[in-house]
Amino acid sequence: MNVLLCGFGGMGRVHYANSVLIPGVNICAAVGSGEKDRAEAESHSLPFFSSISDALAALPGIDAVDITTPTFLHRDHIMEAIAAGAVSIIAEKPLALSSRDAEEIFSAAEAAGARIVPAHVMRFTKEFRVLREAVADCRYGAVLDASFSRISSMPLWSNGWLLDRSRSGAVPFDLHIHDLDMIFALFGKPASVTSYKRRSRESSVDEYFHVSYGYDGFSVNAEAAWLRASVPFSASWRVIFEHGVLQYDGNRVMAFPDGGEPSVLDTHYDRIVSTGINVPPTGWYYEELSAIYSYLSSAEERPLIPYQDIVEELKILENL
Repeated sequence: MNVLLCGFGGMGRVHYANSVLIPGVNICAAVGSGEKDRAEAESHSLPFFSSISDALAALPGIDAVDITTPTFLHRDHIMEAIAAGAVSIIAEKPLALSSRDAEEIFSAAEAAGARIVPAHVMRFTKEFRVLREAVADCRYGAVLDASFSRISSMPLWSNGWLLDRSRSGAVPFDLHIHDLDMIFALFGKPASVTSYKRRSRESSVDEYFHVSYGYDGFSVNAEAAWLRASVPFSASWRVIFEHGVLQYDGNRVMAFPDGGEPSVLDTHYDRIVSTGINVPPTGWYYEELSAIYSYLSSAEERPLIPYQDIVEELKILENL
């Protein structure tokens, strides 16, 4: 599969480093908007273009476009790829900054016969897989409660655009979206949403969010924050069942069954890849992109991630 990589910043480098390790995947050119992108492309001996349209016109053998540009460019780049004839598109999360934009993207893709995969990495991790299996087969009984946490120091390295909610969506779209997508994948659309947010007096953007999602018989609580503190990035979750608890502390998944011995569940990754961003070396992105490219290489017509999930998630996020 010949792939055009659009965007060679932090996530572009993550996607490149993992994609080149996947059998059958060939990153054959890059699109960017500045000298840093051009220099990165040249360091990998990749042809460089200033637009998706130019690249697809010059390289008719492209099978997929992988969009990893800053959030505020996603919609325009996805629509450009569709208009230029791309039939397979990977789009780094969030797909767009509004549910209306997402609906327009999916409508345009359907009309053009294109498939789009929003790159929601957590759905593809092995840590999430063991949790999803436990929820699905009720091995510990019904879910009684669940909680998710995702915290980072303030991303001051972003040259400002991440701290501008109109351009990044800020904490809800950049950080909490990961947990919300897992919540949707596990439990579906919530019946109710309540939340509160806080910011320090020096901030122009809300820094801390606490959200409660109501379901039939249980609730899910989630917190997400960009803190004015020298804390490392951390992500964790805990799900309480009728007869046990599963807990992820950021390093391992522990099972605490009713009447049994605690155990560490198998979440081993055969391939660990450095990220170059504020996430330690991991197998997450290799698993994600392997699954996405396998899907795009198949004749499967159903979306890998349900489009309606994406739209409903964005409706929640834009109201936080």
